[in-house]
Amino acid sequence: MRRQTSRNSVQSELIHMPWHISLPDETPKTSNELINLSSKKLANHISRAPKCKKYQFISNFTLQRINDANELEAILKKKEIYNSSFRVSVGEQIDLNSTEHFLPLEMFDDWDYDSFDPEATAVWKNMEALAILPPYTDWQRVLVVNYKPGFNHWDVTPTGTSTSYRISRLHLYFPFEDPYKFADRCVTALKARETAENAIRFRFLCKHISSDGCFAPGRQLEQSILRRTSEEIYCVFKQLYESFHIALAVGKHLNHDDCAVIKQPTIGCLDSMKYIPATASNSTSVKFLLDGFRRKTLLSDRNVFHALRFVNQECEIVRRLPLFIVANEKPIPLEEYEQHNLTQTSKTIKYLQNTWIERSTMHAHRLLSRIGEGTFDIGVSNWKIYSVMKLKRLVEQVLYRMQDALRDLLLESTAAYVNYLMNDCSAILEIGDEYCWDGNLIDSPFEPNRPAVFYLTLEMGQESPHYSTDPYTFPETLRYIMDDILTECHFIHAFEPSLMQSLIFAENFFLSSVGLLDPVIVKQRKALLEYYQKSLLPLRAYATRYTAYRELFFTNVKEFVEQIKNADKSSSEIKEDIALQIRMRENLEHTVPFFIVIGPYWINVQPLREALISKRLELTAALLKMLTEKLRLKTADVIGCYNAINERMCEKPVSIEHIYDIRAYMEDVPELVTRLEDRMRSILYEYEILEGFLHNLPDADFQQKWNALAYPRLVLKQMVSVKEFHETEVDRFRKQQFADEATFTASIEDINAYISKFTTLYDVSKVSEMSVEVRRLWKTLQELIDQGHIMNRRQELFEMAPISLNNLFELRTNFQAYRELWTVAADYLKLEETWIGNPLVSVDLEGVRRGLQQTHDSLKDLLPLFRDQPQLLTVVEHFVTVVEAFRPNLDIMELLKCPYLEAIHWGQLAKEIGVKGKLSVDVGFDVFLEHGFRDHMYTVRRVVVKAEQLRSEQEARWAEEERIRRIEEEYRRARAERRQNRNEI
Repeated sequence: MRRQTSRNSVQSELIHMPWHISLPDETPKTSNELINLSSKKLANHISRAPKCKKYQFISNFTLQRINDANELEAILKKKEIYNSSFRVSVGEQIDLNSTEHFLPLEMFDDWDYDSFDPEATAVWKNMEALAILPPYTDWQRVLVVNYKPGFNHWDVTPTGTSTSYRISRLHLYFPFEDPYKFADRCVTALKARETAENAIRFRFLCKHISSDGCFAPGRQLEQSILRRTSEEIYCVFKQLYESFHIALAVGKHLNHDDCAVIKQPTIGCLDSMKYIPATASNSTSVKFLLDGFRRKTLLSDRNVFHALRFVNQECEIVRRLPLFIVANEKPIPLEEYEQHNLTQTSKTIKYLQNTWIERSTMHAHRLLSRIGEGTFDIGVSNWKIYSVMKLKRLVEQVLYRMQDALRDLLLESTAAYVNYLMNDCSAILEIGDEYCWDGNLIDSPFEPNRPAVFYLTLEMGQESPHYSTDPYTFPETLRYIMDDILTECHFIHAFEPSLMQSLIFAENFFLSSVGLLDPVIVKQRKALLEYYQKSLLPLRAYATRYTAYRELFFTNVKEFVEQIKNADKSSSEIKEDIALQIRMRENLEHTVPFFIVIGPYWINVQPLREALISKRLELTAALLKMLTEKLRLKTADVIGCYNAINERMCEKPVSIEHIYDIRAYMEDVPELVTRLEDRMRSILYEYEILEGFLHNLPDADFQQKWNALAYPRLVLKQMVSVKEFHETEVDRFRKQQFADEATFTASIEDINAYISKFTTLYDVSKVSEMSVEVRRLWKTLQELIDQGHIMNRRQELFEMAPISLNNLFELRTNFQAYRELWTVAADYLKLEETWIGNPLVSVDLEGVRRGLQQTHDSLKDLLPLFRDQPQLLTVVEHFVTVVEAFRPNLDIMELLKCPYLEAIHWGQLAKEIGVKGKLSVDVGFDVFLEHGFRDHMYTVRRVVVKAEQLRSEQEARWAEEERIRRIEEEYRRARAERRQNRNEI
């Protein structure tokens, strides 16, 4: 039974292949018509040997009867079986008169020749056998990989290649088989195919011959049949009559004409028509039986038969409708799969709810309306009459057929849906709830036997890795997809209300569909949910393994480099860090896959993998760049030191001292250059680190490095040039020294004459001008003395006699007293002006007193120095008198700055002294001098004493009030404490 079912499946599969056959002078026809004609009688005309002759007993599967392909080809050639016999022209139009085969040989394979059962015996696995493969030129050695039950197809791989082929059993020979039995099997299939192809050619030849009515029944026979039957029955009879006589004529022609391609087949489908006239004795009984049969059967009218036929055709169309998406070229995301399913199911449901009912109603209404009144009157409007009519039984029959078609559609679609989603990964169902992914990240222990269904992308989140679609949504979403379509199929209107429009039906009259709690649906749903809930465990475990890469994924390159910089690591430590990053990147390339398949999920890991590898590359590049910058700064510092040496040596000397300073510095230059060379050698070692990592320096850094290496030679060469230049500069400065000496002598004479003339001035009214000029002359003297010291040092460097500066020192000593006189006088007048003009509140009495004393002492010290100069002595005495005249103002200023004076006291002073205006400490002392406060010392002192007394009384009063307040506060606090301690009554 299994083999017979499988053979039918193979034949059905091959029948629907795109074969094309054409007559020599007519339009090409499709092979479906050929196959349909041949398949009806195929079983009757395939010559089969008795089973006892086919059966072979194999005691040892290791026995090799034939090991060479040439031996097998020789045995097949003895049976007149050539390699070209296994070839079929696929996708081409075959000439009807040609000898080319157009039917697959496997359609005619007799399975009884099989020497063993592949499902029961596994000896064929990975066994070497002989097979004939496209282009069917020779037999070759292959390795048997897989077996497809039901179709008797075998997957083989030629030796030395990786290409896989799926071939039929007739194209495969096992070494343990009897080669002669295998040849008989091939001969039987070839003969059966030849017979079938010849019959098909004959049928199509007969079908496409135009008879022009010459083979039609005669007029007498036509009238006789029309009297007894209808026009439709005569048309059917006429068609059969013409086909029969055309076949007889074609067969007669083929027998006379020696045609090697098409021969008249001996097929029993064209039986001659036999006419047996009815006698008078049995006509009554036949009529009685015919009437009884017509009353009971629904098929009493041909229109009913055709109506049922059309309804059955529509039901067959429904059974083949695609309800779910059960095939995809590649895995797709769940959202896309859900959307595609929604589109597909919407089309199918729309067809079921509208087109199916409309087409079925249209066919039934068109055919039943021809019958008219009677038991099939579709215009009946009485329910009692309708309930006893044959039409009621017919509609029930249609209803059952439609419900059966709908149930078949749902059961087959849901089974295909579940089978497609559960892609044969038994390892998923065997894992426990505490599963952890212990293996590597590349090899999946959950590789399914069929391609994955869904597409996921592994992504890195802030908290943990996650997938582009939440895996926990898969079970419920897939369940809802199946349950929603099952629910929708409960709302398909029945056929009856649309056909019987004269009757009234309920609005919710729907076809009975498969329920959500149907045992088959429950079993399928349970298996689907269990499979996908189990599949979440390896998904979650696999994603958890990527948590170790989260820190790397979110590492900020700038912050990472800043941390390395702040750590102030050495170049060798940075080298270790760079090597570590490179090793970690290589480890990522070998341990993280581009993708992985886990059960029904195809997981794309490539974006995350590339991001992690890119981050390692960025960190490596950042460390190399940081090391390059570090070496650039070090090299630039060395070059800066060389440049500083050059700049110091190449400074243009401005004096002989400068030349001697540069010469002293140049004595240390060789030692400095040696130290810089040692320093550069250590930097070169660090440059070798970059070369070890094959890091190319920027052009500027490369040039900088070699410039630093070439600088020592340039510096030493520059020293020679500088020394030659200094020799010429010494001669120039010696000539300049002679000119400067003459200029210096003239300057001394000029300032001596000017000071001698200036010291005869003694006008006290021009104190400020005299002090400014005195300071200028003093500064000039100091500059000349300093210049004299400089010239003496140069004289020493030029090995010349020093210049005498005694005249300058004597002139400075004589001018010092004159400078002190006018400087002290001018400074005192400025102080006195600030004391009098500024507000009284801002005047510091101690500062005034100190300034007066210092000025008085300085002037007293000058009196002995000017005894021989009466005019200047008078000037000193004048300024002493001025200082002493200001002393009485200190007393009045001290009284007026009393802090206890208030507005009322200032008003009393203004009233008693006669001042018209408001007085306060914010007024300048010149106002008080202007109103003669020095003459009212007694009045001012009296008001100040009174203010002090009032302030003392006020402070005493405040102290008493504060004492009373504290006593009251202590009393209130004590009373509150007594109230808290009082007992309750």
